[in-house]
Amino acid sequence: MLEPAIKYKDQLEKLQYDIWFNDKYKYWVCDVYYETMTINENTWSKHQFVSVIDDKVIGYIAYNVNRSDNSVDCLSVMNFTDDKMAFGMDLRQALKDIFEKYKFRKLNFCVVIGNPIEKSYDKMIKKYGGRIIGTKKEDVKLIDGEYYDKKIYEILATEYFDAIKNR
Repeated sequence: MLEPAIKYKDQLEKLQYDIWFNDKYKYWVCDVYYETMTINENTWSKHQFVSVIDDKVIGYIAYNVNRSDNSVDCLSVMNFTDDKMAFGMDLRQALKDIFEKYKFRKLNFCVVIGNPIEKSYDKMIKKYGGRIIGTKKEDVKLIDGEYYDKKIYEILATEYFDAIKNR
């Protein structure tokens, strides 16, 4: 179940510390260092949610809000468990809410190429009518000191609604 992240701030902070220096999560941090995640106390510039089962946080979903053009970007998705089914349902709900509940007109996001979630994002883009904008070569340096390419995606609300209507 999706809940506002601020309600589970303490639990979320502890979970993020557990993934520091864990190679499995190096793609999510997308940098050469770690810092404590900021949980905003408002929703003006960012929406932050947690995926919860039995009052236990299993994942984090957030995105930046651009009020000037009514779009969202920097989708941040982290599953702290191997429960792909429950977390996947909450991620689908978050994507649905972006267009149907909050009425944003566009979603932009990216993935570091090589991240295991990349294949799922490619499928998601096809499912919701989006597209791959392109690839930035050697765009990000991760904690392992290596440079990685980044793939950029977008989904327009009109394409999203066309895709779900034609399913």
